[in-house]
Amino acid sequence: MRRLLPLFVLLAACGSTPPGGEIFDPENMGRPLELEQREQARAAGAKAPENAPDERSTNRVLAYVNGEVVTYRDVLLRVGPQLAVLGEEDQKEMLERETLLSILRDRVVYYAAAERGVEMSRDELDAERKKRVAELQRSGGTLAAFLAERGMTRREFDQEIQRGWVTQRFMLSAMGLGGGDPRVRPMTDVFVAPGEVRAYWERRQDLFREPARARLRFMAVRANRAAADRAAAVEAARVAAESARERLVAGEDWVPVYRETMGEYAEEDAYGLLEIRRGERAAWIEDFAFESPRGAVSEVIPKGATFFLMQAEGSSAARVVPYEEVYERIRGRLGQVRRGMAAYEVELKLLETTSLQPPEIAERLRTMLRASRRKMMDEFDL
Repeated sequence: MRRLLPLFVLLAACGSTPPGGEIFDPENMGRPLELEQREQARAAGAKAPENAPDERSTNRVLAYVNGEVVTYRDVLLRVGPQLAVLGEEDQKEMLERETLLSILRDRVVYYAAAERGVEMSRDELDAERKKRVAELQRSGGTLAAFLAERGMTRREFDQEIQRGWVTQRFMLSAMGLGGGDPRVRPMTDVFVAPGEVRAYWERRQDLFREPARARLRFMAVRANRAAADRAAAVEAARVAAESARERLVAGEDWVPVYRETMGEYAEEDAYGLLEIRRGERAAWIEDFAFESPRGAVSEVIPKGATFFLMQAEGSSAARVVPYEEVYERIRGRLGQVRRGMAAYEVELKLLETTSLQPPEIAERLRTMLRASRRKMMDEFDL
């Protein structure tokens, strides 16, 4: 599944009841209805067995996490409105499969948190619910409308808040970050050492190479196309450009000269300032911008019925940005990537100690987590 989401999205959760009591044997609870089996049956035109679960039931079982069921209703609570507007059956089934894996990821973490005693108090739940309702109101919605759109009960709404809160606290501690629960020990390390920052800068200097740049003031005095006498209009534009050049050479500031000369065109661009890189503009513009000293004024350059005037504002050669200038930027970037990878590491470790049935779904989730972690490492050359 292709996704790289912020932590609060990765840790969102909703669905059935919290863990507790005896863990039942999945074999004695009936075989879960897998989305793949349904897809294969449809493709082959097979008829479902008489004792098969009702595909129309929202309570049909899709998987078990430590003996607790995950049903199709859990999927609907999360993406019901999106499924309702999708027209293609293939798109619906893809969204259902992706959502099921997302729910299983959340449940694996949630049950691990519950086993370690991470819990949300009634006061914390009330405060969090109040914040969520306030967010809905700010966007013009209401809690009643939100619940009705998703077919969600108030109890399920509270469960969603509680699971998300507990899961987030667990993950913060498991990743060694602040704001978690002291009963959860770190399971990975997200610290970025200075040596790693320098090694990344040395290895990926292509990311920190800046092309030659130049700044210049640019004026284009155009002849009045609506004038009855075109030759006179072109001459008037040339005279205006020459007059502007004389004022600039005499030491007047660019801005008032530019605004008085350009008239209504200065309303869209009040300063006539350009910043260019090599290869972006015509040669006659770049030659002046990169080869002239700061403050130099160009000759009036005629191009048809338009007369151009420029003033150089300085240039810089191509360079690799020094390590000291980009240290904080690289460190922040690597820290973000390290936290993303740490989340995958924690989930993979928890998956090894979680009973997730059927085995095919457990393997699919494991493969997805590993592939996502590998993709992140490849993208950042780690």
